[in-house]
Amino acid sequence: MLIDTKLCFLGCGNMGEALVSGLVQSGSARPENIICTDIREERLQELSARYGVRTTPRNVEAVQQSQVVIYAVKPQLMAEVLKETAGELDMSKLIISIAAGVPLRAIESLL
Repeated sequence: MLIDTKLCFLGCGNMGEALVSGLVQSGSARPENIICTDIREERLQELSARYGVRTTPRNVEAVQQSQVVIYAVKPQLMAEVLKETAGELDMSKLIISIAAGVPLRAIESLL
C-alpha cells in the first residue's frame, strides 16, 4: 500500500486527477503525502480544495519531496518536463509515466 509513500503528479490534469481521486478516496494514499503540479494556479487551488493534497507550480520542488514521481503531462510537454526534473531523479525514486504515446526509450534518452 502507498499510505506512507510521498507521491507527486507532474501536470495534474484529467488523468492525473483521476489517479489522485482514486488513491485518496480508497484510502490508499494520504492527501498530505501527495503533491500535484500544474501551470494553472486556479487548477492547483481546485485540487487542494477537492482532495486536500499539497500543490505547487514548481515541478522540481515536487520531485525533490517525493519517492514516486508520476509524469502526467501532455505528451508534447514530456521532453521539457523530463529535462527540467532530471537532475532531481535518482535510483531511490520510482518513475511512472502516463503520457500517452511516449515510448520508454524516449524517456530514458532524456534522463
